[in-house]
Amino acid sequence: MKRIFAAIDISDEARRIVTDYIESLREEFPQIRVGWERAEKLHLTLKFFGDVDEKQLTELTSAIEETSKQISDFKLQITKTGVFASKRNARILWLGVRGETEKLQKLNEILETECEKKRFHRDKRSFKSHLTIARLREPHKSKELIERHLGNEFNSAEFQVSKITIYESRLQKTGSIYEVIKNVELKIQN
Repeated sequence: MKRIFAAIDISDEARRIVTDYIESLREEFPQIRVGWERAEKLHLTLKFFGDVDEKQLTELTSAIEETSKQISDFKLQITKTGVFASKRNARILWLGVRGETEKLQKLNEILETECEKKRFHRDKRSFKSHLTIARLREPHKSKELIERHLGNEFNSAEFQVSKITIYESRLQKTGSIYEVIKNVELKIQN
């Protein structure tokens, strides 16, 4: 069994800008226990599948390949700050996206439909694309950090979305590591 998810990778330039932002918050709030996301793990999750066997992996790869044939590449930009679950009960710090977000939403809808055809469950929660940058270990001590994050302006460079990446997430004592299973290119724009 492998723990699998489908994601969109961000550009190297956007990754550098986000990493610099994470580093600035880390330096400003060193006393707070936070699980800061590492640069190589930054991505936009399209769908989390959980534990799948080899047969299921073949099926979901097929669903992702079908999805990729139905939508052409598009542009996004990492922007705006936010938290989950709420400002008062924040556990996750995230950055949002703008740009051709309707294409991102459509990509998710197509993926959900294609996966459902292969007997994968449709996500119950509505799709909210975001880039997780931190997990708060002590939310009750993180009020200042939350305020700073929410009060910040954030903009990365615009980047091209041209593929869906299938990742395996391996849990380890030091956190998870991601390994690319396959990159599936979106259809070429005419």
